[in-house]
Amino acid sequence: MAGGATGLLAALIGFASGRAPTGGKIITIPNATSPTLNSGDSFTFVSWNIHYGGGPTLARGRGQSREEVVRYLDEIAGYIRSWDADIVALQEVDREALRSFDIDQLHWLQQATGLNHAAWTPTWDARWVPHPGLNPAQHIGRVRSGQVVLSRFPLSDDQHIRLPQPATNLSIYNRFYLHRHLTNVSVTLGPDIRLQLVNAHLEAFDEANRRVHADIAQRLLSQRTGLAILAGDMNCTPPEAKRRRAFEDEPDTDMSSDNTIDMLRQISGMSEVVPAKVYAANEKPWFTFPAHKPNRRLDYVFHSEGLSLISAEVPVMTNPPSDHLPIVVRFELN
Repeated sequence: MAGGATGLLAALIGFASGRAPTGGKIITIPNATSPTLNSGDSFTFVSWNIHYGGGPTLARGRGQSREEVVRYLDEIAGYIRSWDADIVALQEVDREALRSFDIDQLHWLQQATGLNHAAWTPTWDARWVPHPGLNPAQHIGRVRSGQVVLSRFPLSDDQHIRLPQPATNLSIYNRFYLHRHLTNVSVTLGPDIRLQLVNAHLEAFDEANRRVHADIAQRLLSQRTGLAILAGDMNCTPPEAKRRRAFEDEPDTDMSSDNTIDMLRQISGMSEVVPAKVYAANEKPWFTFPAHKPNRRLDYVFHSEGLSLISAEVPVMTNPPSDHLPIVVRFELN
């Protein structure tokens, strides 16, 4: 009997849990036209964790109506259009998920922003995620989610680099856990101008694993041969932050000894759009999380030589459509 129960449990876990996601690819709207840039021209770049269209709530699982998800997606697209964004790195984008009513958010945002070129990296592919609690009506449930790059310019040579899951997690837990990735893609800005873009969403809950992810990103960008941007949700505060632990929304979080951002700052020839001295002098304008009452910075943009920083900002949003605020950056090619 015990053996039969064990077999049944194993079968249920196998049915409900996730699998290593595959199918990362470039998606281009047919007959799309693309502008070209030359030295001296500028472009606008945005990095944003959009929280699967779930809005600013920090609640886990399902809690939004379809109408709310659609409204949040419309607001996200509206902001992107208002900034006249040319390239956008997004994290937490659903394409087939119960929590977001099976809306293909990549397709939705591609159409709504007019950014015809996209790169898709799946990071979570699960038949059912039984979290949180015991009520199936509140579970995350079936989910297919990932990272997206939207671009006005053609994309090519995409790599979808799977990052390791936390070694400290039980193997059963990792069966339901997402598979974080780096999206490494080439953006053709002009006839002889290519940009290496790395869209990242690093580990959130395991400090040692986050450092492993940062090391992989560091080694990848250290091999670059031209223009490059590293951007995304790094899930860590900078070392000069006045508060790195005991946040109001997450009292148990402690980043006091985390050197993830220091590791990324050590990538030779790369600069962060918010230098440490600027952040230390006045950190509040750069807080990105939680969006409705921000108290820390988790989102970053690093850039190589050859990209001159014109401006960078974290927009003020009275009613944010995500739990993260975006970073909006303008670069000049030189």
